[in-house]
Amino acid sequence: MKRTSFVPWFLVLILLIALIYAWFFRGREIPYDRAAAKEHVISFNTAIDFTKSYREAKAALQRQLQDSSYLDRNFNLPAAEMFNRDIFAALLNRDSAAGIRIYLGLNEKNEVCFVMVPVDGKGNDLQGRIVNQQTAWIPGVSSAYALPPVDDEAAEKGHRCPTICPTGSDLYP
Repeated sequence: MKRTSFVPWFLVLILLIALIYAWFFRGREIPYDRAAAKEHVISFNTAIDFTKSYREAKAALQRQLQDSSYLDRNFNLPAAEMFNRDIFAALLNRDSAAGIRIYLGLNEKNEVCFVMVPVDGKGNDLQGRIVNQQTAWIPGVSSAYALPPVDDEAAEKGHRCPTICPTGSDLYP
């Protein structure tokens, strides 16, 4: 009788080990619709041409201005901004999010920046929290009162280039 009860427990243990292994060693690729992604893909050579054209146009505009430092002082245009993968996941994990819209903004340092918000399937901006904060458990205090009020959030504060730039990139030589 002891042997027959050992087999089901052994199988449960093996299944549990397999699930833990699958959870911790699963693939790093984020699933996506290849056909939907394809509409946004350009060749790397086209990307090089676009970034080169941008740098040339910015330099030409600066030469046209009587005050050559105006752009850098009042309208500091970056070559690029880098964001980590976590902010994209947070934006896309927002309820009803079907994509991300990127606005151009001007921050308090007069730097042009990229402001990102999640959008729904109809292209409407979604407001609300992006990064869900963990509620602290305080004995005798309801978690609803333990959190600060919910504010709408957007994403920004990327790593600007120039300042933090890639080395050896054809997009920013």
